[in-house]
Amino acid sequence: MNIKQRLIAILLCVATCIAFIPANRAEAQVLSGNTSKVDYDNTSTSKYTIEIDLVNQIITVYQGGIGGRIVLQSLCTTGNAENPTGAGTYKLGHLKERFGYFVAFGQYAQYWTQVVRGIYIHSVMYDSMKLSSMSKSAYNNLGKAKSHGCIRVLPHVAQWIYYNCPPGTTCKIDRKKAADPALVKKLKKEIPSYSDYQQPADTKPYPVEVPAVAKFDNVPLRTGFSNSRDKTVATVNKGAKMVLLQIGPDWCKVRLENGKLGYVKTEYLLFYPDRKVVSTETYTATKKTYVYESMSTGAKRLATIPEDGEATVVSNPKKGWWYGSYNGVTGYMRTKYVVKETTVVYPSLTGSSTGGFSSSGGSSSGLGGNSSSSGLSGGSSSSSSSGLGGSSSSGSLGGSSSSSGLSGGSKPSGGLSSGNVSAPVVTGGPSIRKDISANMRASGSTAAKVVTVLRGGTAVEVLSVSDTGWYRCRANGYTGYIHKSCLDLD
Repeated sequence: MNIKQRLIAILLCVATCIAFIPANRAEAQVLSGNTSKVDYDNTSTSKYTIEIDLVNQIITVYQGGIGGRIVLQSLCTTGNAENPTGAGTYKLGHLKERFGYFVAFGQYAQYWTQVVRGIYIHSVMYDSMKLSSMSKSAYNNLGKAKSHGCIRVLPHVAQWIYYNCPPGTTCKIDRKKAADPALVKKLKKEIPSYSDYQQPADTKPYPVEVPAVAKFDNVPLRTGFSNSRDKTVATVNKGAKMVLLQIGPDWCKVRLENGKLGYVKTEYLLFYPDRKVVSTETYTATKKTYVYESMSTGAKRLATIPEDGEATVVSNPKKGWWYGSYNGVTGYMRTKYVVKETTVVYPSLTGSSTGGFSSSGGSSSGLGGNSSSSGLSGGSSSSSSSGLGGSSSSGSLGGSSSSSGLSGGSKPSGGLSSGNVSAPVVTGGPSIRKDISANMRASGSTAAKVVTVLRGGTAVEVLSVSDTGWYRCRANGYTGYIHKSCLDLD
């Protein structure tokens, strides 16, 4: 074999080897928009299908559709008799949380994935955020209907679903499967004893906690989404700061500055889910201390830092010491008394109604935001069944249609009322829907006195919100109540 033939043979061998090298998995990806900021290993909504068998208490993940190759299968725990898990076929929601606290039940779980509304797939329960606190009773209840409605699984199962099943993945919850004791027995044997279970490793950083502010007064903080089972635990006013632990188009789970947790409607919040979170760092003296010439308390004191004095820190050259300056004097400071504080920069309600960066509002980063009359993120929710309408204009939101809440005519499309007040059409922020006219009332009721009638496109400042659907508003110099079905909040 000559040199040329040998080279060709080597090239063919190399090409063959390359062909059999497995392709690297696609880079992990964080989805944009009003969705929890998970670093997904898979973002295809059709790659997997989840099936939850309520009869046998089994969760199965198939490649493709149901009946495809089984990727994962394990025992689970679904809702008890008082809180049954509802059967149906769903698309996974946007709410996810890496390790979170159940506001309503006082326990923790890892790897939350929303199925529908307040129903999640998540790990078995924990008593704290320590992995060693995993509940033994919850672990031993796998294979039994013992939950409050969610689907509890082993932590490594919850982890896999969390990273591989993005919003929009199909999840079928089936209560009509045939009993399969042999499969249940097999899966039970595959679960190690509580003491032998190894918690899954996870090298990914926790999802970013997105800063947000309340856009209105009287914003309810709730234990969950259900009007019947959940309750309002607090209300927050316009400008209240919080971070988002779960993000969705309709609801977000939040943590207030005082540490209180709960759920808030997305439309009541101002936040930028895809912007880099900006924070500021300050180094403040907790008591009188000094700038030293070297890293020793016996060294010469170059300057005195009073309590609450703010220093500039350059580096941390040794445990217990900062290197930096105070009032232009450079030297070393003790970390025990000069404490680092990290402050998140929140969106500003001062700025243009179209958002963007604001030069005012007091935030050190200049992060701007929509003004108090800005459009609501996430869109307006559908009208509640609050008995809108009535047979006369004085007993309705502005027309005879009981469901439209429209002003000045019996047709659902709405006509202009003879009492319309002339007003400019706005280019941004809340306004009266352009296709109607709306009554502003003295209180939140269709029976309340009409304060004024506002034509379509009138700019409205929302002062406070309510779960009843009646928002306290200001427009054209009048203050009163307008039903949210009459408002364009985008």
